[in-house]
Amino acid sequence: MATLTVAGVEEALSKYKTVGSSFIQELNLVLPRLYAMGMWRDLLYETVISTTDGNFTLPEGESIVSAMIENDPAKVRSQFHDYRLTGRNNDGVTLAMYGLVDDGFVPTINEVDSSKTYKIEVSPIYPETQLPRTTNDFITVTGLNNSTTPVTITYEPKIATATSSSVTSTSLFTSIEEIRNGDSSLSAPVRVTAVNNADATDRLHLADVQESNKVSRFRRYRLNNNVSLTITKTMRLLVKRKFKTLINSYDPVYPSNLNAIKHALLGTVAEDNADIERANYHWAICKQLLDEELDAYRGAAKPTIIFDPSGSNSRVPNIL
Repeated sequence: MATLTVAGVEEALSKYKTVGSSFIQELNLVLPRLYAMGMWRDLLYETVISTTDGNFTLPEGESIVSAMIENDPAKVRSQFHDYRLTGRNNDGVTLAMYGLVDDGFVPTINEVDSSKTYKIEVSPIYPETQLPRTTNDFITVTGLNNSTTPVTITYEPKIATATSSSVTSTSLFTSIEEIRNGDSSLSAPVRVTAVNNADATDRLHLADVQESNKVSRFRRYRLNNNVSLTITKTMRLLVKRKFKTLINSYDPVYPSNLNAIKHALLGTVAEDNADIERANYHWAICKQLLDEELDAYRGAAKPTIIFDPSGSNSRVPNIL
């Protein structure tokens, strides 16, 4: 089944829109609740990520559901892991047997090297996209510079001419604390990149920004790696999709179950009218519809209890 866009969902469910409201705003209100309710059909995807320093982030993901490191199954541990089991070495290394450990949220996809200084570049991802031509600030990057006494500096790029395709800061950064978008959403995402002031070929992707009044943050994980040997490790991950605010009529809608979205909209209306019984009814039907869709999608591949006598991150062949 094809994924629907905002325009497709609105065409099918426009009569359920609240009078005087924007349909896309209503979708942005109910869809995060659907994301939080379960691992639905359209919310899981596979991705491959490589790392040489033992740390990596999920640019588009909310969390890791399952993982393989160099084709070997690996456990995914929570942020409580260090506190409850092993502590943490001074160098931050995680033992291989513990797989991946959640390190919480960070402001950028890649972390800048504090021993270097960087300029910040903002540029369109798609060639036909133009940066805002206004004197108003549309992106603010906050971080530390390379002074003896670190201070917080703010870079506020402004587009002065219609021919500007990218903009670069004059200020230098040694760390990034926050990337914030302004009061208006952009028609298409733009990329924020850190460019090494001493070597323009040394570039780090920091974030893609589009939504208004949002501060960038990404889920970071770490795994065992010997940084001194700069060994590249490749991971195949099953990831739960992160909700991305809908902005344009052509944005894809996940999950694309029209009946479930219909009941979510009706449940929200009932909540607004303080009709809790009716609201609970609609949300229960919504979840039931998504459960049925997921069950049909899985087919014979039903969830099972896994018994692993080998412990974490190892194999025991021919155990039966």
